[in-house]
Amino acid sequence: MNAFSLRSSWNEMSKELTVTLSDIEYKILLKMKIVEGDNGEKLRNLFRYYISTIPELKSSEYALKRVEKKDEIDTILRDVWAAYELTDNPTELWKEDKVNKLISDLVEINVLMKVAEKQFVPSNKFRSLFKTLLHDIAIENTEMDEYSAACVATIQLLIEFCAGCIDKETIRDGTIFLNEGWMFVYATAMKRAREFMRTKKKFPEMQVPGPL
Repeated sequence: MNAFSLRSSWNEMSKELTVTLSDIEYKILLKMKIVEGDNGEKLRNLFRYYISTIPELKSSEYALKRVEKKDEIDTILRDVWAAYELTDNPTELWKEDKVNKLISDLVEINVLMKVAEKQFVPSNKFRSLFKTLLHDIAIENTEMDEYSAACVATIQLLIEFCAGCIDKETIRDGTIFLNEGWMFVYATAMKRAREFMRTKKKFPEMQVPGPL
């Protein structure tokens, strides 16, 4: 029998877990190609790999979950917009330790990825799923404004990525942080595209200028 140790950071507390594996389980873990690292680090990376696979749902499955979790999503959405009643950008009022803790939480669930010292961006998976959900939500709710649709997409993804391990306040703050930093750009692009299409329908004789 072999023992593997796993260290993890969660809710600002360090957790240490010792796992006893059979000889076969131990050999399989060592030979796994999907994760890198030695000893406890390999087990931790395996856990992070598992976390990263959780949100891999089909568009239709996300649509169903939006119906199932409508009350929860709507509650968080109201909390998000309530924060904007005080300022145009709530993140400007946050202290550095709050931002750092939020970044740490989002990195843990594979929403943010580190690209340089103190520089983070949304993971490719999060960004790709966000664009799909934003499109779907805008089609489902034609009366919803683009920025609310972006918030709903971010809220739903955070709920899925965290697998129920993050409270509603953190999801609210994460939604604001992600949208202000990166994701509202897509909402703005959608808004402009919608306005263009409305104008084109209203004035069908308008032609898009060709190259000079």
